[in-house]
Amino acid sequence: MTLVSNTDLLNLHGQQQASQQQESTSWMAALVRAVKAKLSDSGFISLFTTDDLQTSRSEQQQITLAGKKLSWFSRSLSLASHSSIGNFKSKLRPISTTSIQPIILITPIVMACPTLDCNDHSLTQDLQECDISHVTLLKGSQCLEKVPVLAGRCSSCNSLYWADHERFTQNNGDDLCLYFNNAKYLKVGKSVWVDHTVSEAIVNANYSFHASTAAITEFWNFSFVKPNGGTFKLGRRQVWKAFVKESIQQMAKFNKRQIVFEDNLFINALVAAAYIELGDNGVIHSAEGHSCNECCHAFKDVADVIPRQPNDPAAVVGYDENHAVPDYAGEPVDPNAMEVDNQPAAVVQPTGPVTLGNHGEVRMIVIDGIVMGPQHCAMEECEAGLENAQTGVFCKKHAERMKNKCHMKGCGKVKEERQEWLPHAAEAEELEHDNLKEQEVEEVSGTKYHNYFSASRYYCVETICAPCSVVLAWCKFAKSEGVAKILQFLEDVYPDPVSHPSYIAIDKGCALLKHIVRQGHWPAWEPTTRIITWCNPAPLNRDAPNLVVVANDKQGNPYYKRAFNTQACEQLNAWIGGFQTVLDQMTVSNFDFTMHVLLFIHTQRVIAKQEEKKRNREAGIEVVDSDEESEDEEDSESEEESEEEEEED
Repeated sequence: MTLVSNTDLLNLHGQQQASQQQESTSWMAALVRAVKAKLSDSGFISLFTTDDLQTSRSEQQQITLAGKKLSWFSRSLSLASHSSIGNFKSKLRPISTTSIQPIILITPIVMACPTLDCNDHSLTQDLQECDISHVTLLKGSQCLEKVPVLAGRCSSCNSLYWADHERFTQNNGDDLCLYFNNAKYLKVGKSVWVDHTVSEAIVNANYSFHASTAAITEFWNFSFVKPNGGTFKLGRRQVWKAFVKESIQQMAKFNKRQIVFEDNLFINALVAAAYIELGDNGVIHSAEGHSCNECCHAFKDVADVIPRQPNDPAAVVGYDENHAVPDYAGEPVDPNAMEVDNQPAAVVQPTGPVTLGNHGEVRMIVIDGIVMGPQHCAMEECEAGLENAQTGVFCKKHAERMKNKCHMKGCGKVKEERQEWLPHAAEAEELEHDNLKEQEVEEVSGTKYHNYFSASRYYCVETICAPCSVVLAWCKFAKSEGVAKILQFLEDVYPDPVSHPSYIAIDKGCALLKHIVRQGHWPAWEPTTRIITWCNPAPLNRDAPNLVVVANDKQGNPYYKRAFNTQACEQLNAWIGGFQTVLDQMTVSNFDFTMHVLLFIHTQRVIAKQEEKKRNREAGIEVVDSDEESEDEEDSESEEESEEEEEED
């Protein structure tokens, strides 16, 4: 196969043989060295007889002898551009291996029925010859057509096994589908299957290139399908289904779960059901149990101090330009500082020092939101997805209720062929922030209208991150990024006080703290958690010794440094923003599933990168980032250019 796949090298070898009248050439020697590198020394020695090794002891002699053997072998295979006496015959052309490709059949991956009562009962090929479907299989970069798809049936329990799932019937007669987490092939269309390489490439393209299904479809057809000369053309819906099924497989495998759905679900219903099973209300399971020196520090009672250095806030590396941050003084919550809700103040107030109750590890979480989200039902207090994603404004329930009614708010009359609504056009628009609850007055999504002519849109996506950029959870907020919603989000993610973080960094820290206190939630958070206020994550007055550490620069000089990266969510938002044009056009269920998959994969890759850095550091390997390396190359090039200019002068 090596000789058959390197006809260009054999042409060069034959030409050098004929022109220089030599049996061994440098081209064949290069091929022998590649073979030796592939086989290792012991495997390479096995190519020679005992007599060969006695006459050819040095490495160069062995390479020359192996080159002669390959040359004779290629000539016996008629892979020679010149005759034995050096006359040119014809140039060798690339040899097609299409006729010797293996025949692929898509079959179940299980050998026997795994049901306990069946006792490893064998599977019988269930389909008659006329019922066997022949499909198109995308296997890597290959497009294989007319591939048979076989199914196996267990005669004991009557379960039907396909390549990617098992179909079985419950006692009540409902057909259910169990997806295999280790399936080799996935069905993505009526007559289209893909292997794991293709489906994983689609997921990676979506993640790495921020590509839509339409862009991935066009890329795949032009890169792999069209060059094969077949009539098949990959479709956008098939790419989307490959993304969905591969994502389900990856998340289910990570969670060590076998997911069961109703059989023959439409793709929209499958996406919604998959998020219910694997979404866990936005909690990213790939981040569970994560701990590193960037997001977790040992607790300390006394602040680190650099001798003979003033406590200048600007001395903290990464600190913002706000030099007028006041020291902590007085009551933590001023009742007149910011009205974020209209509830009476609770009796319990935060008192005492900022010492944390947990003296083991100090953890921080960072919370922030990015303005984006899908459209949802236009009816007040309804956040369900639209019945018609293209032109609808209501969910299925409210679309049926408002089917023949006027879409002006407060009207409720049955629609008739009249023009009485025209005089009200000037009154349709209402200014922003009108008639909203005070606790949601910070930010409002868009302009409020007195009609139901357009669907509403979720205001933002809120994320909780560790300072090391690992995503812990996410959630959608409608209308605004209110502190009441943020508190509910925190309580959903951290229901157990044992799991509470030590510090919470959020740009609404003061408003959030006041809301927690006034609503009576502070006793649940006070023993374990502190909220960063005054937007000051690195106070140098020694009130929070766990927020400032002393580090050394390259020259060994000590300096104050933030203990945690409080910009993690801002950095994540910059990355998520690349998907906004694609995600904003999705339905609510597709948005939820895609966002969760992207954050799940992102967290996995962040953790994998941290583990790789840790291994390299323990092994003493210094890895230079590619961006830094390119900057160094640019600097060296500019220095060389300046030196050349000086020499010319």
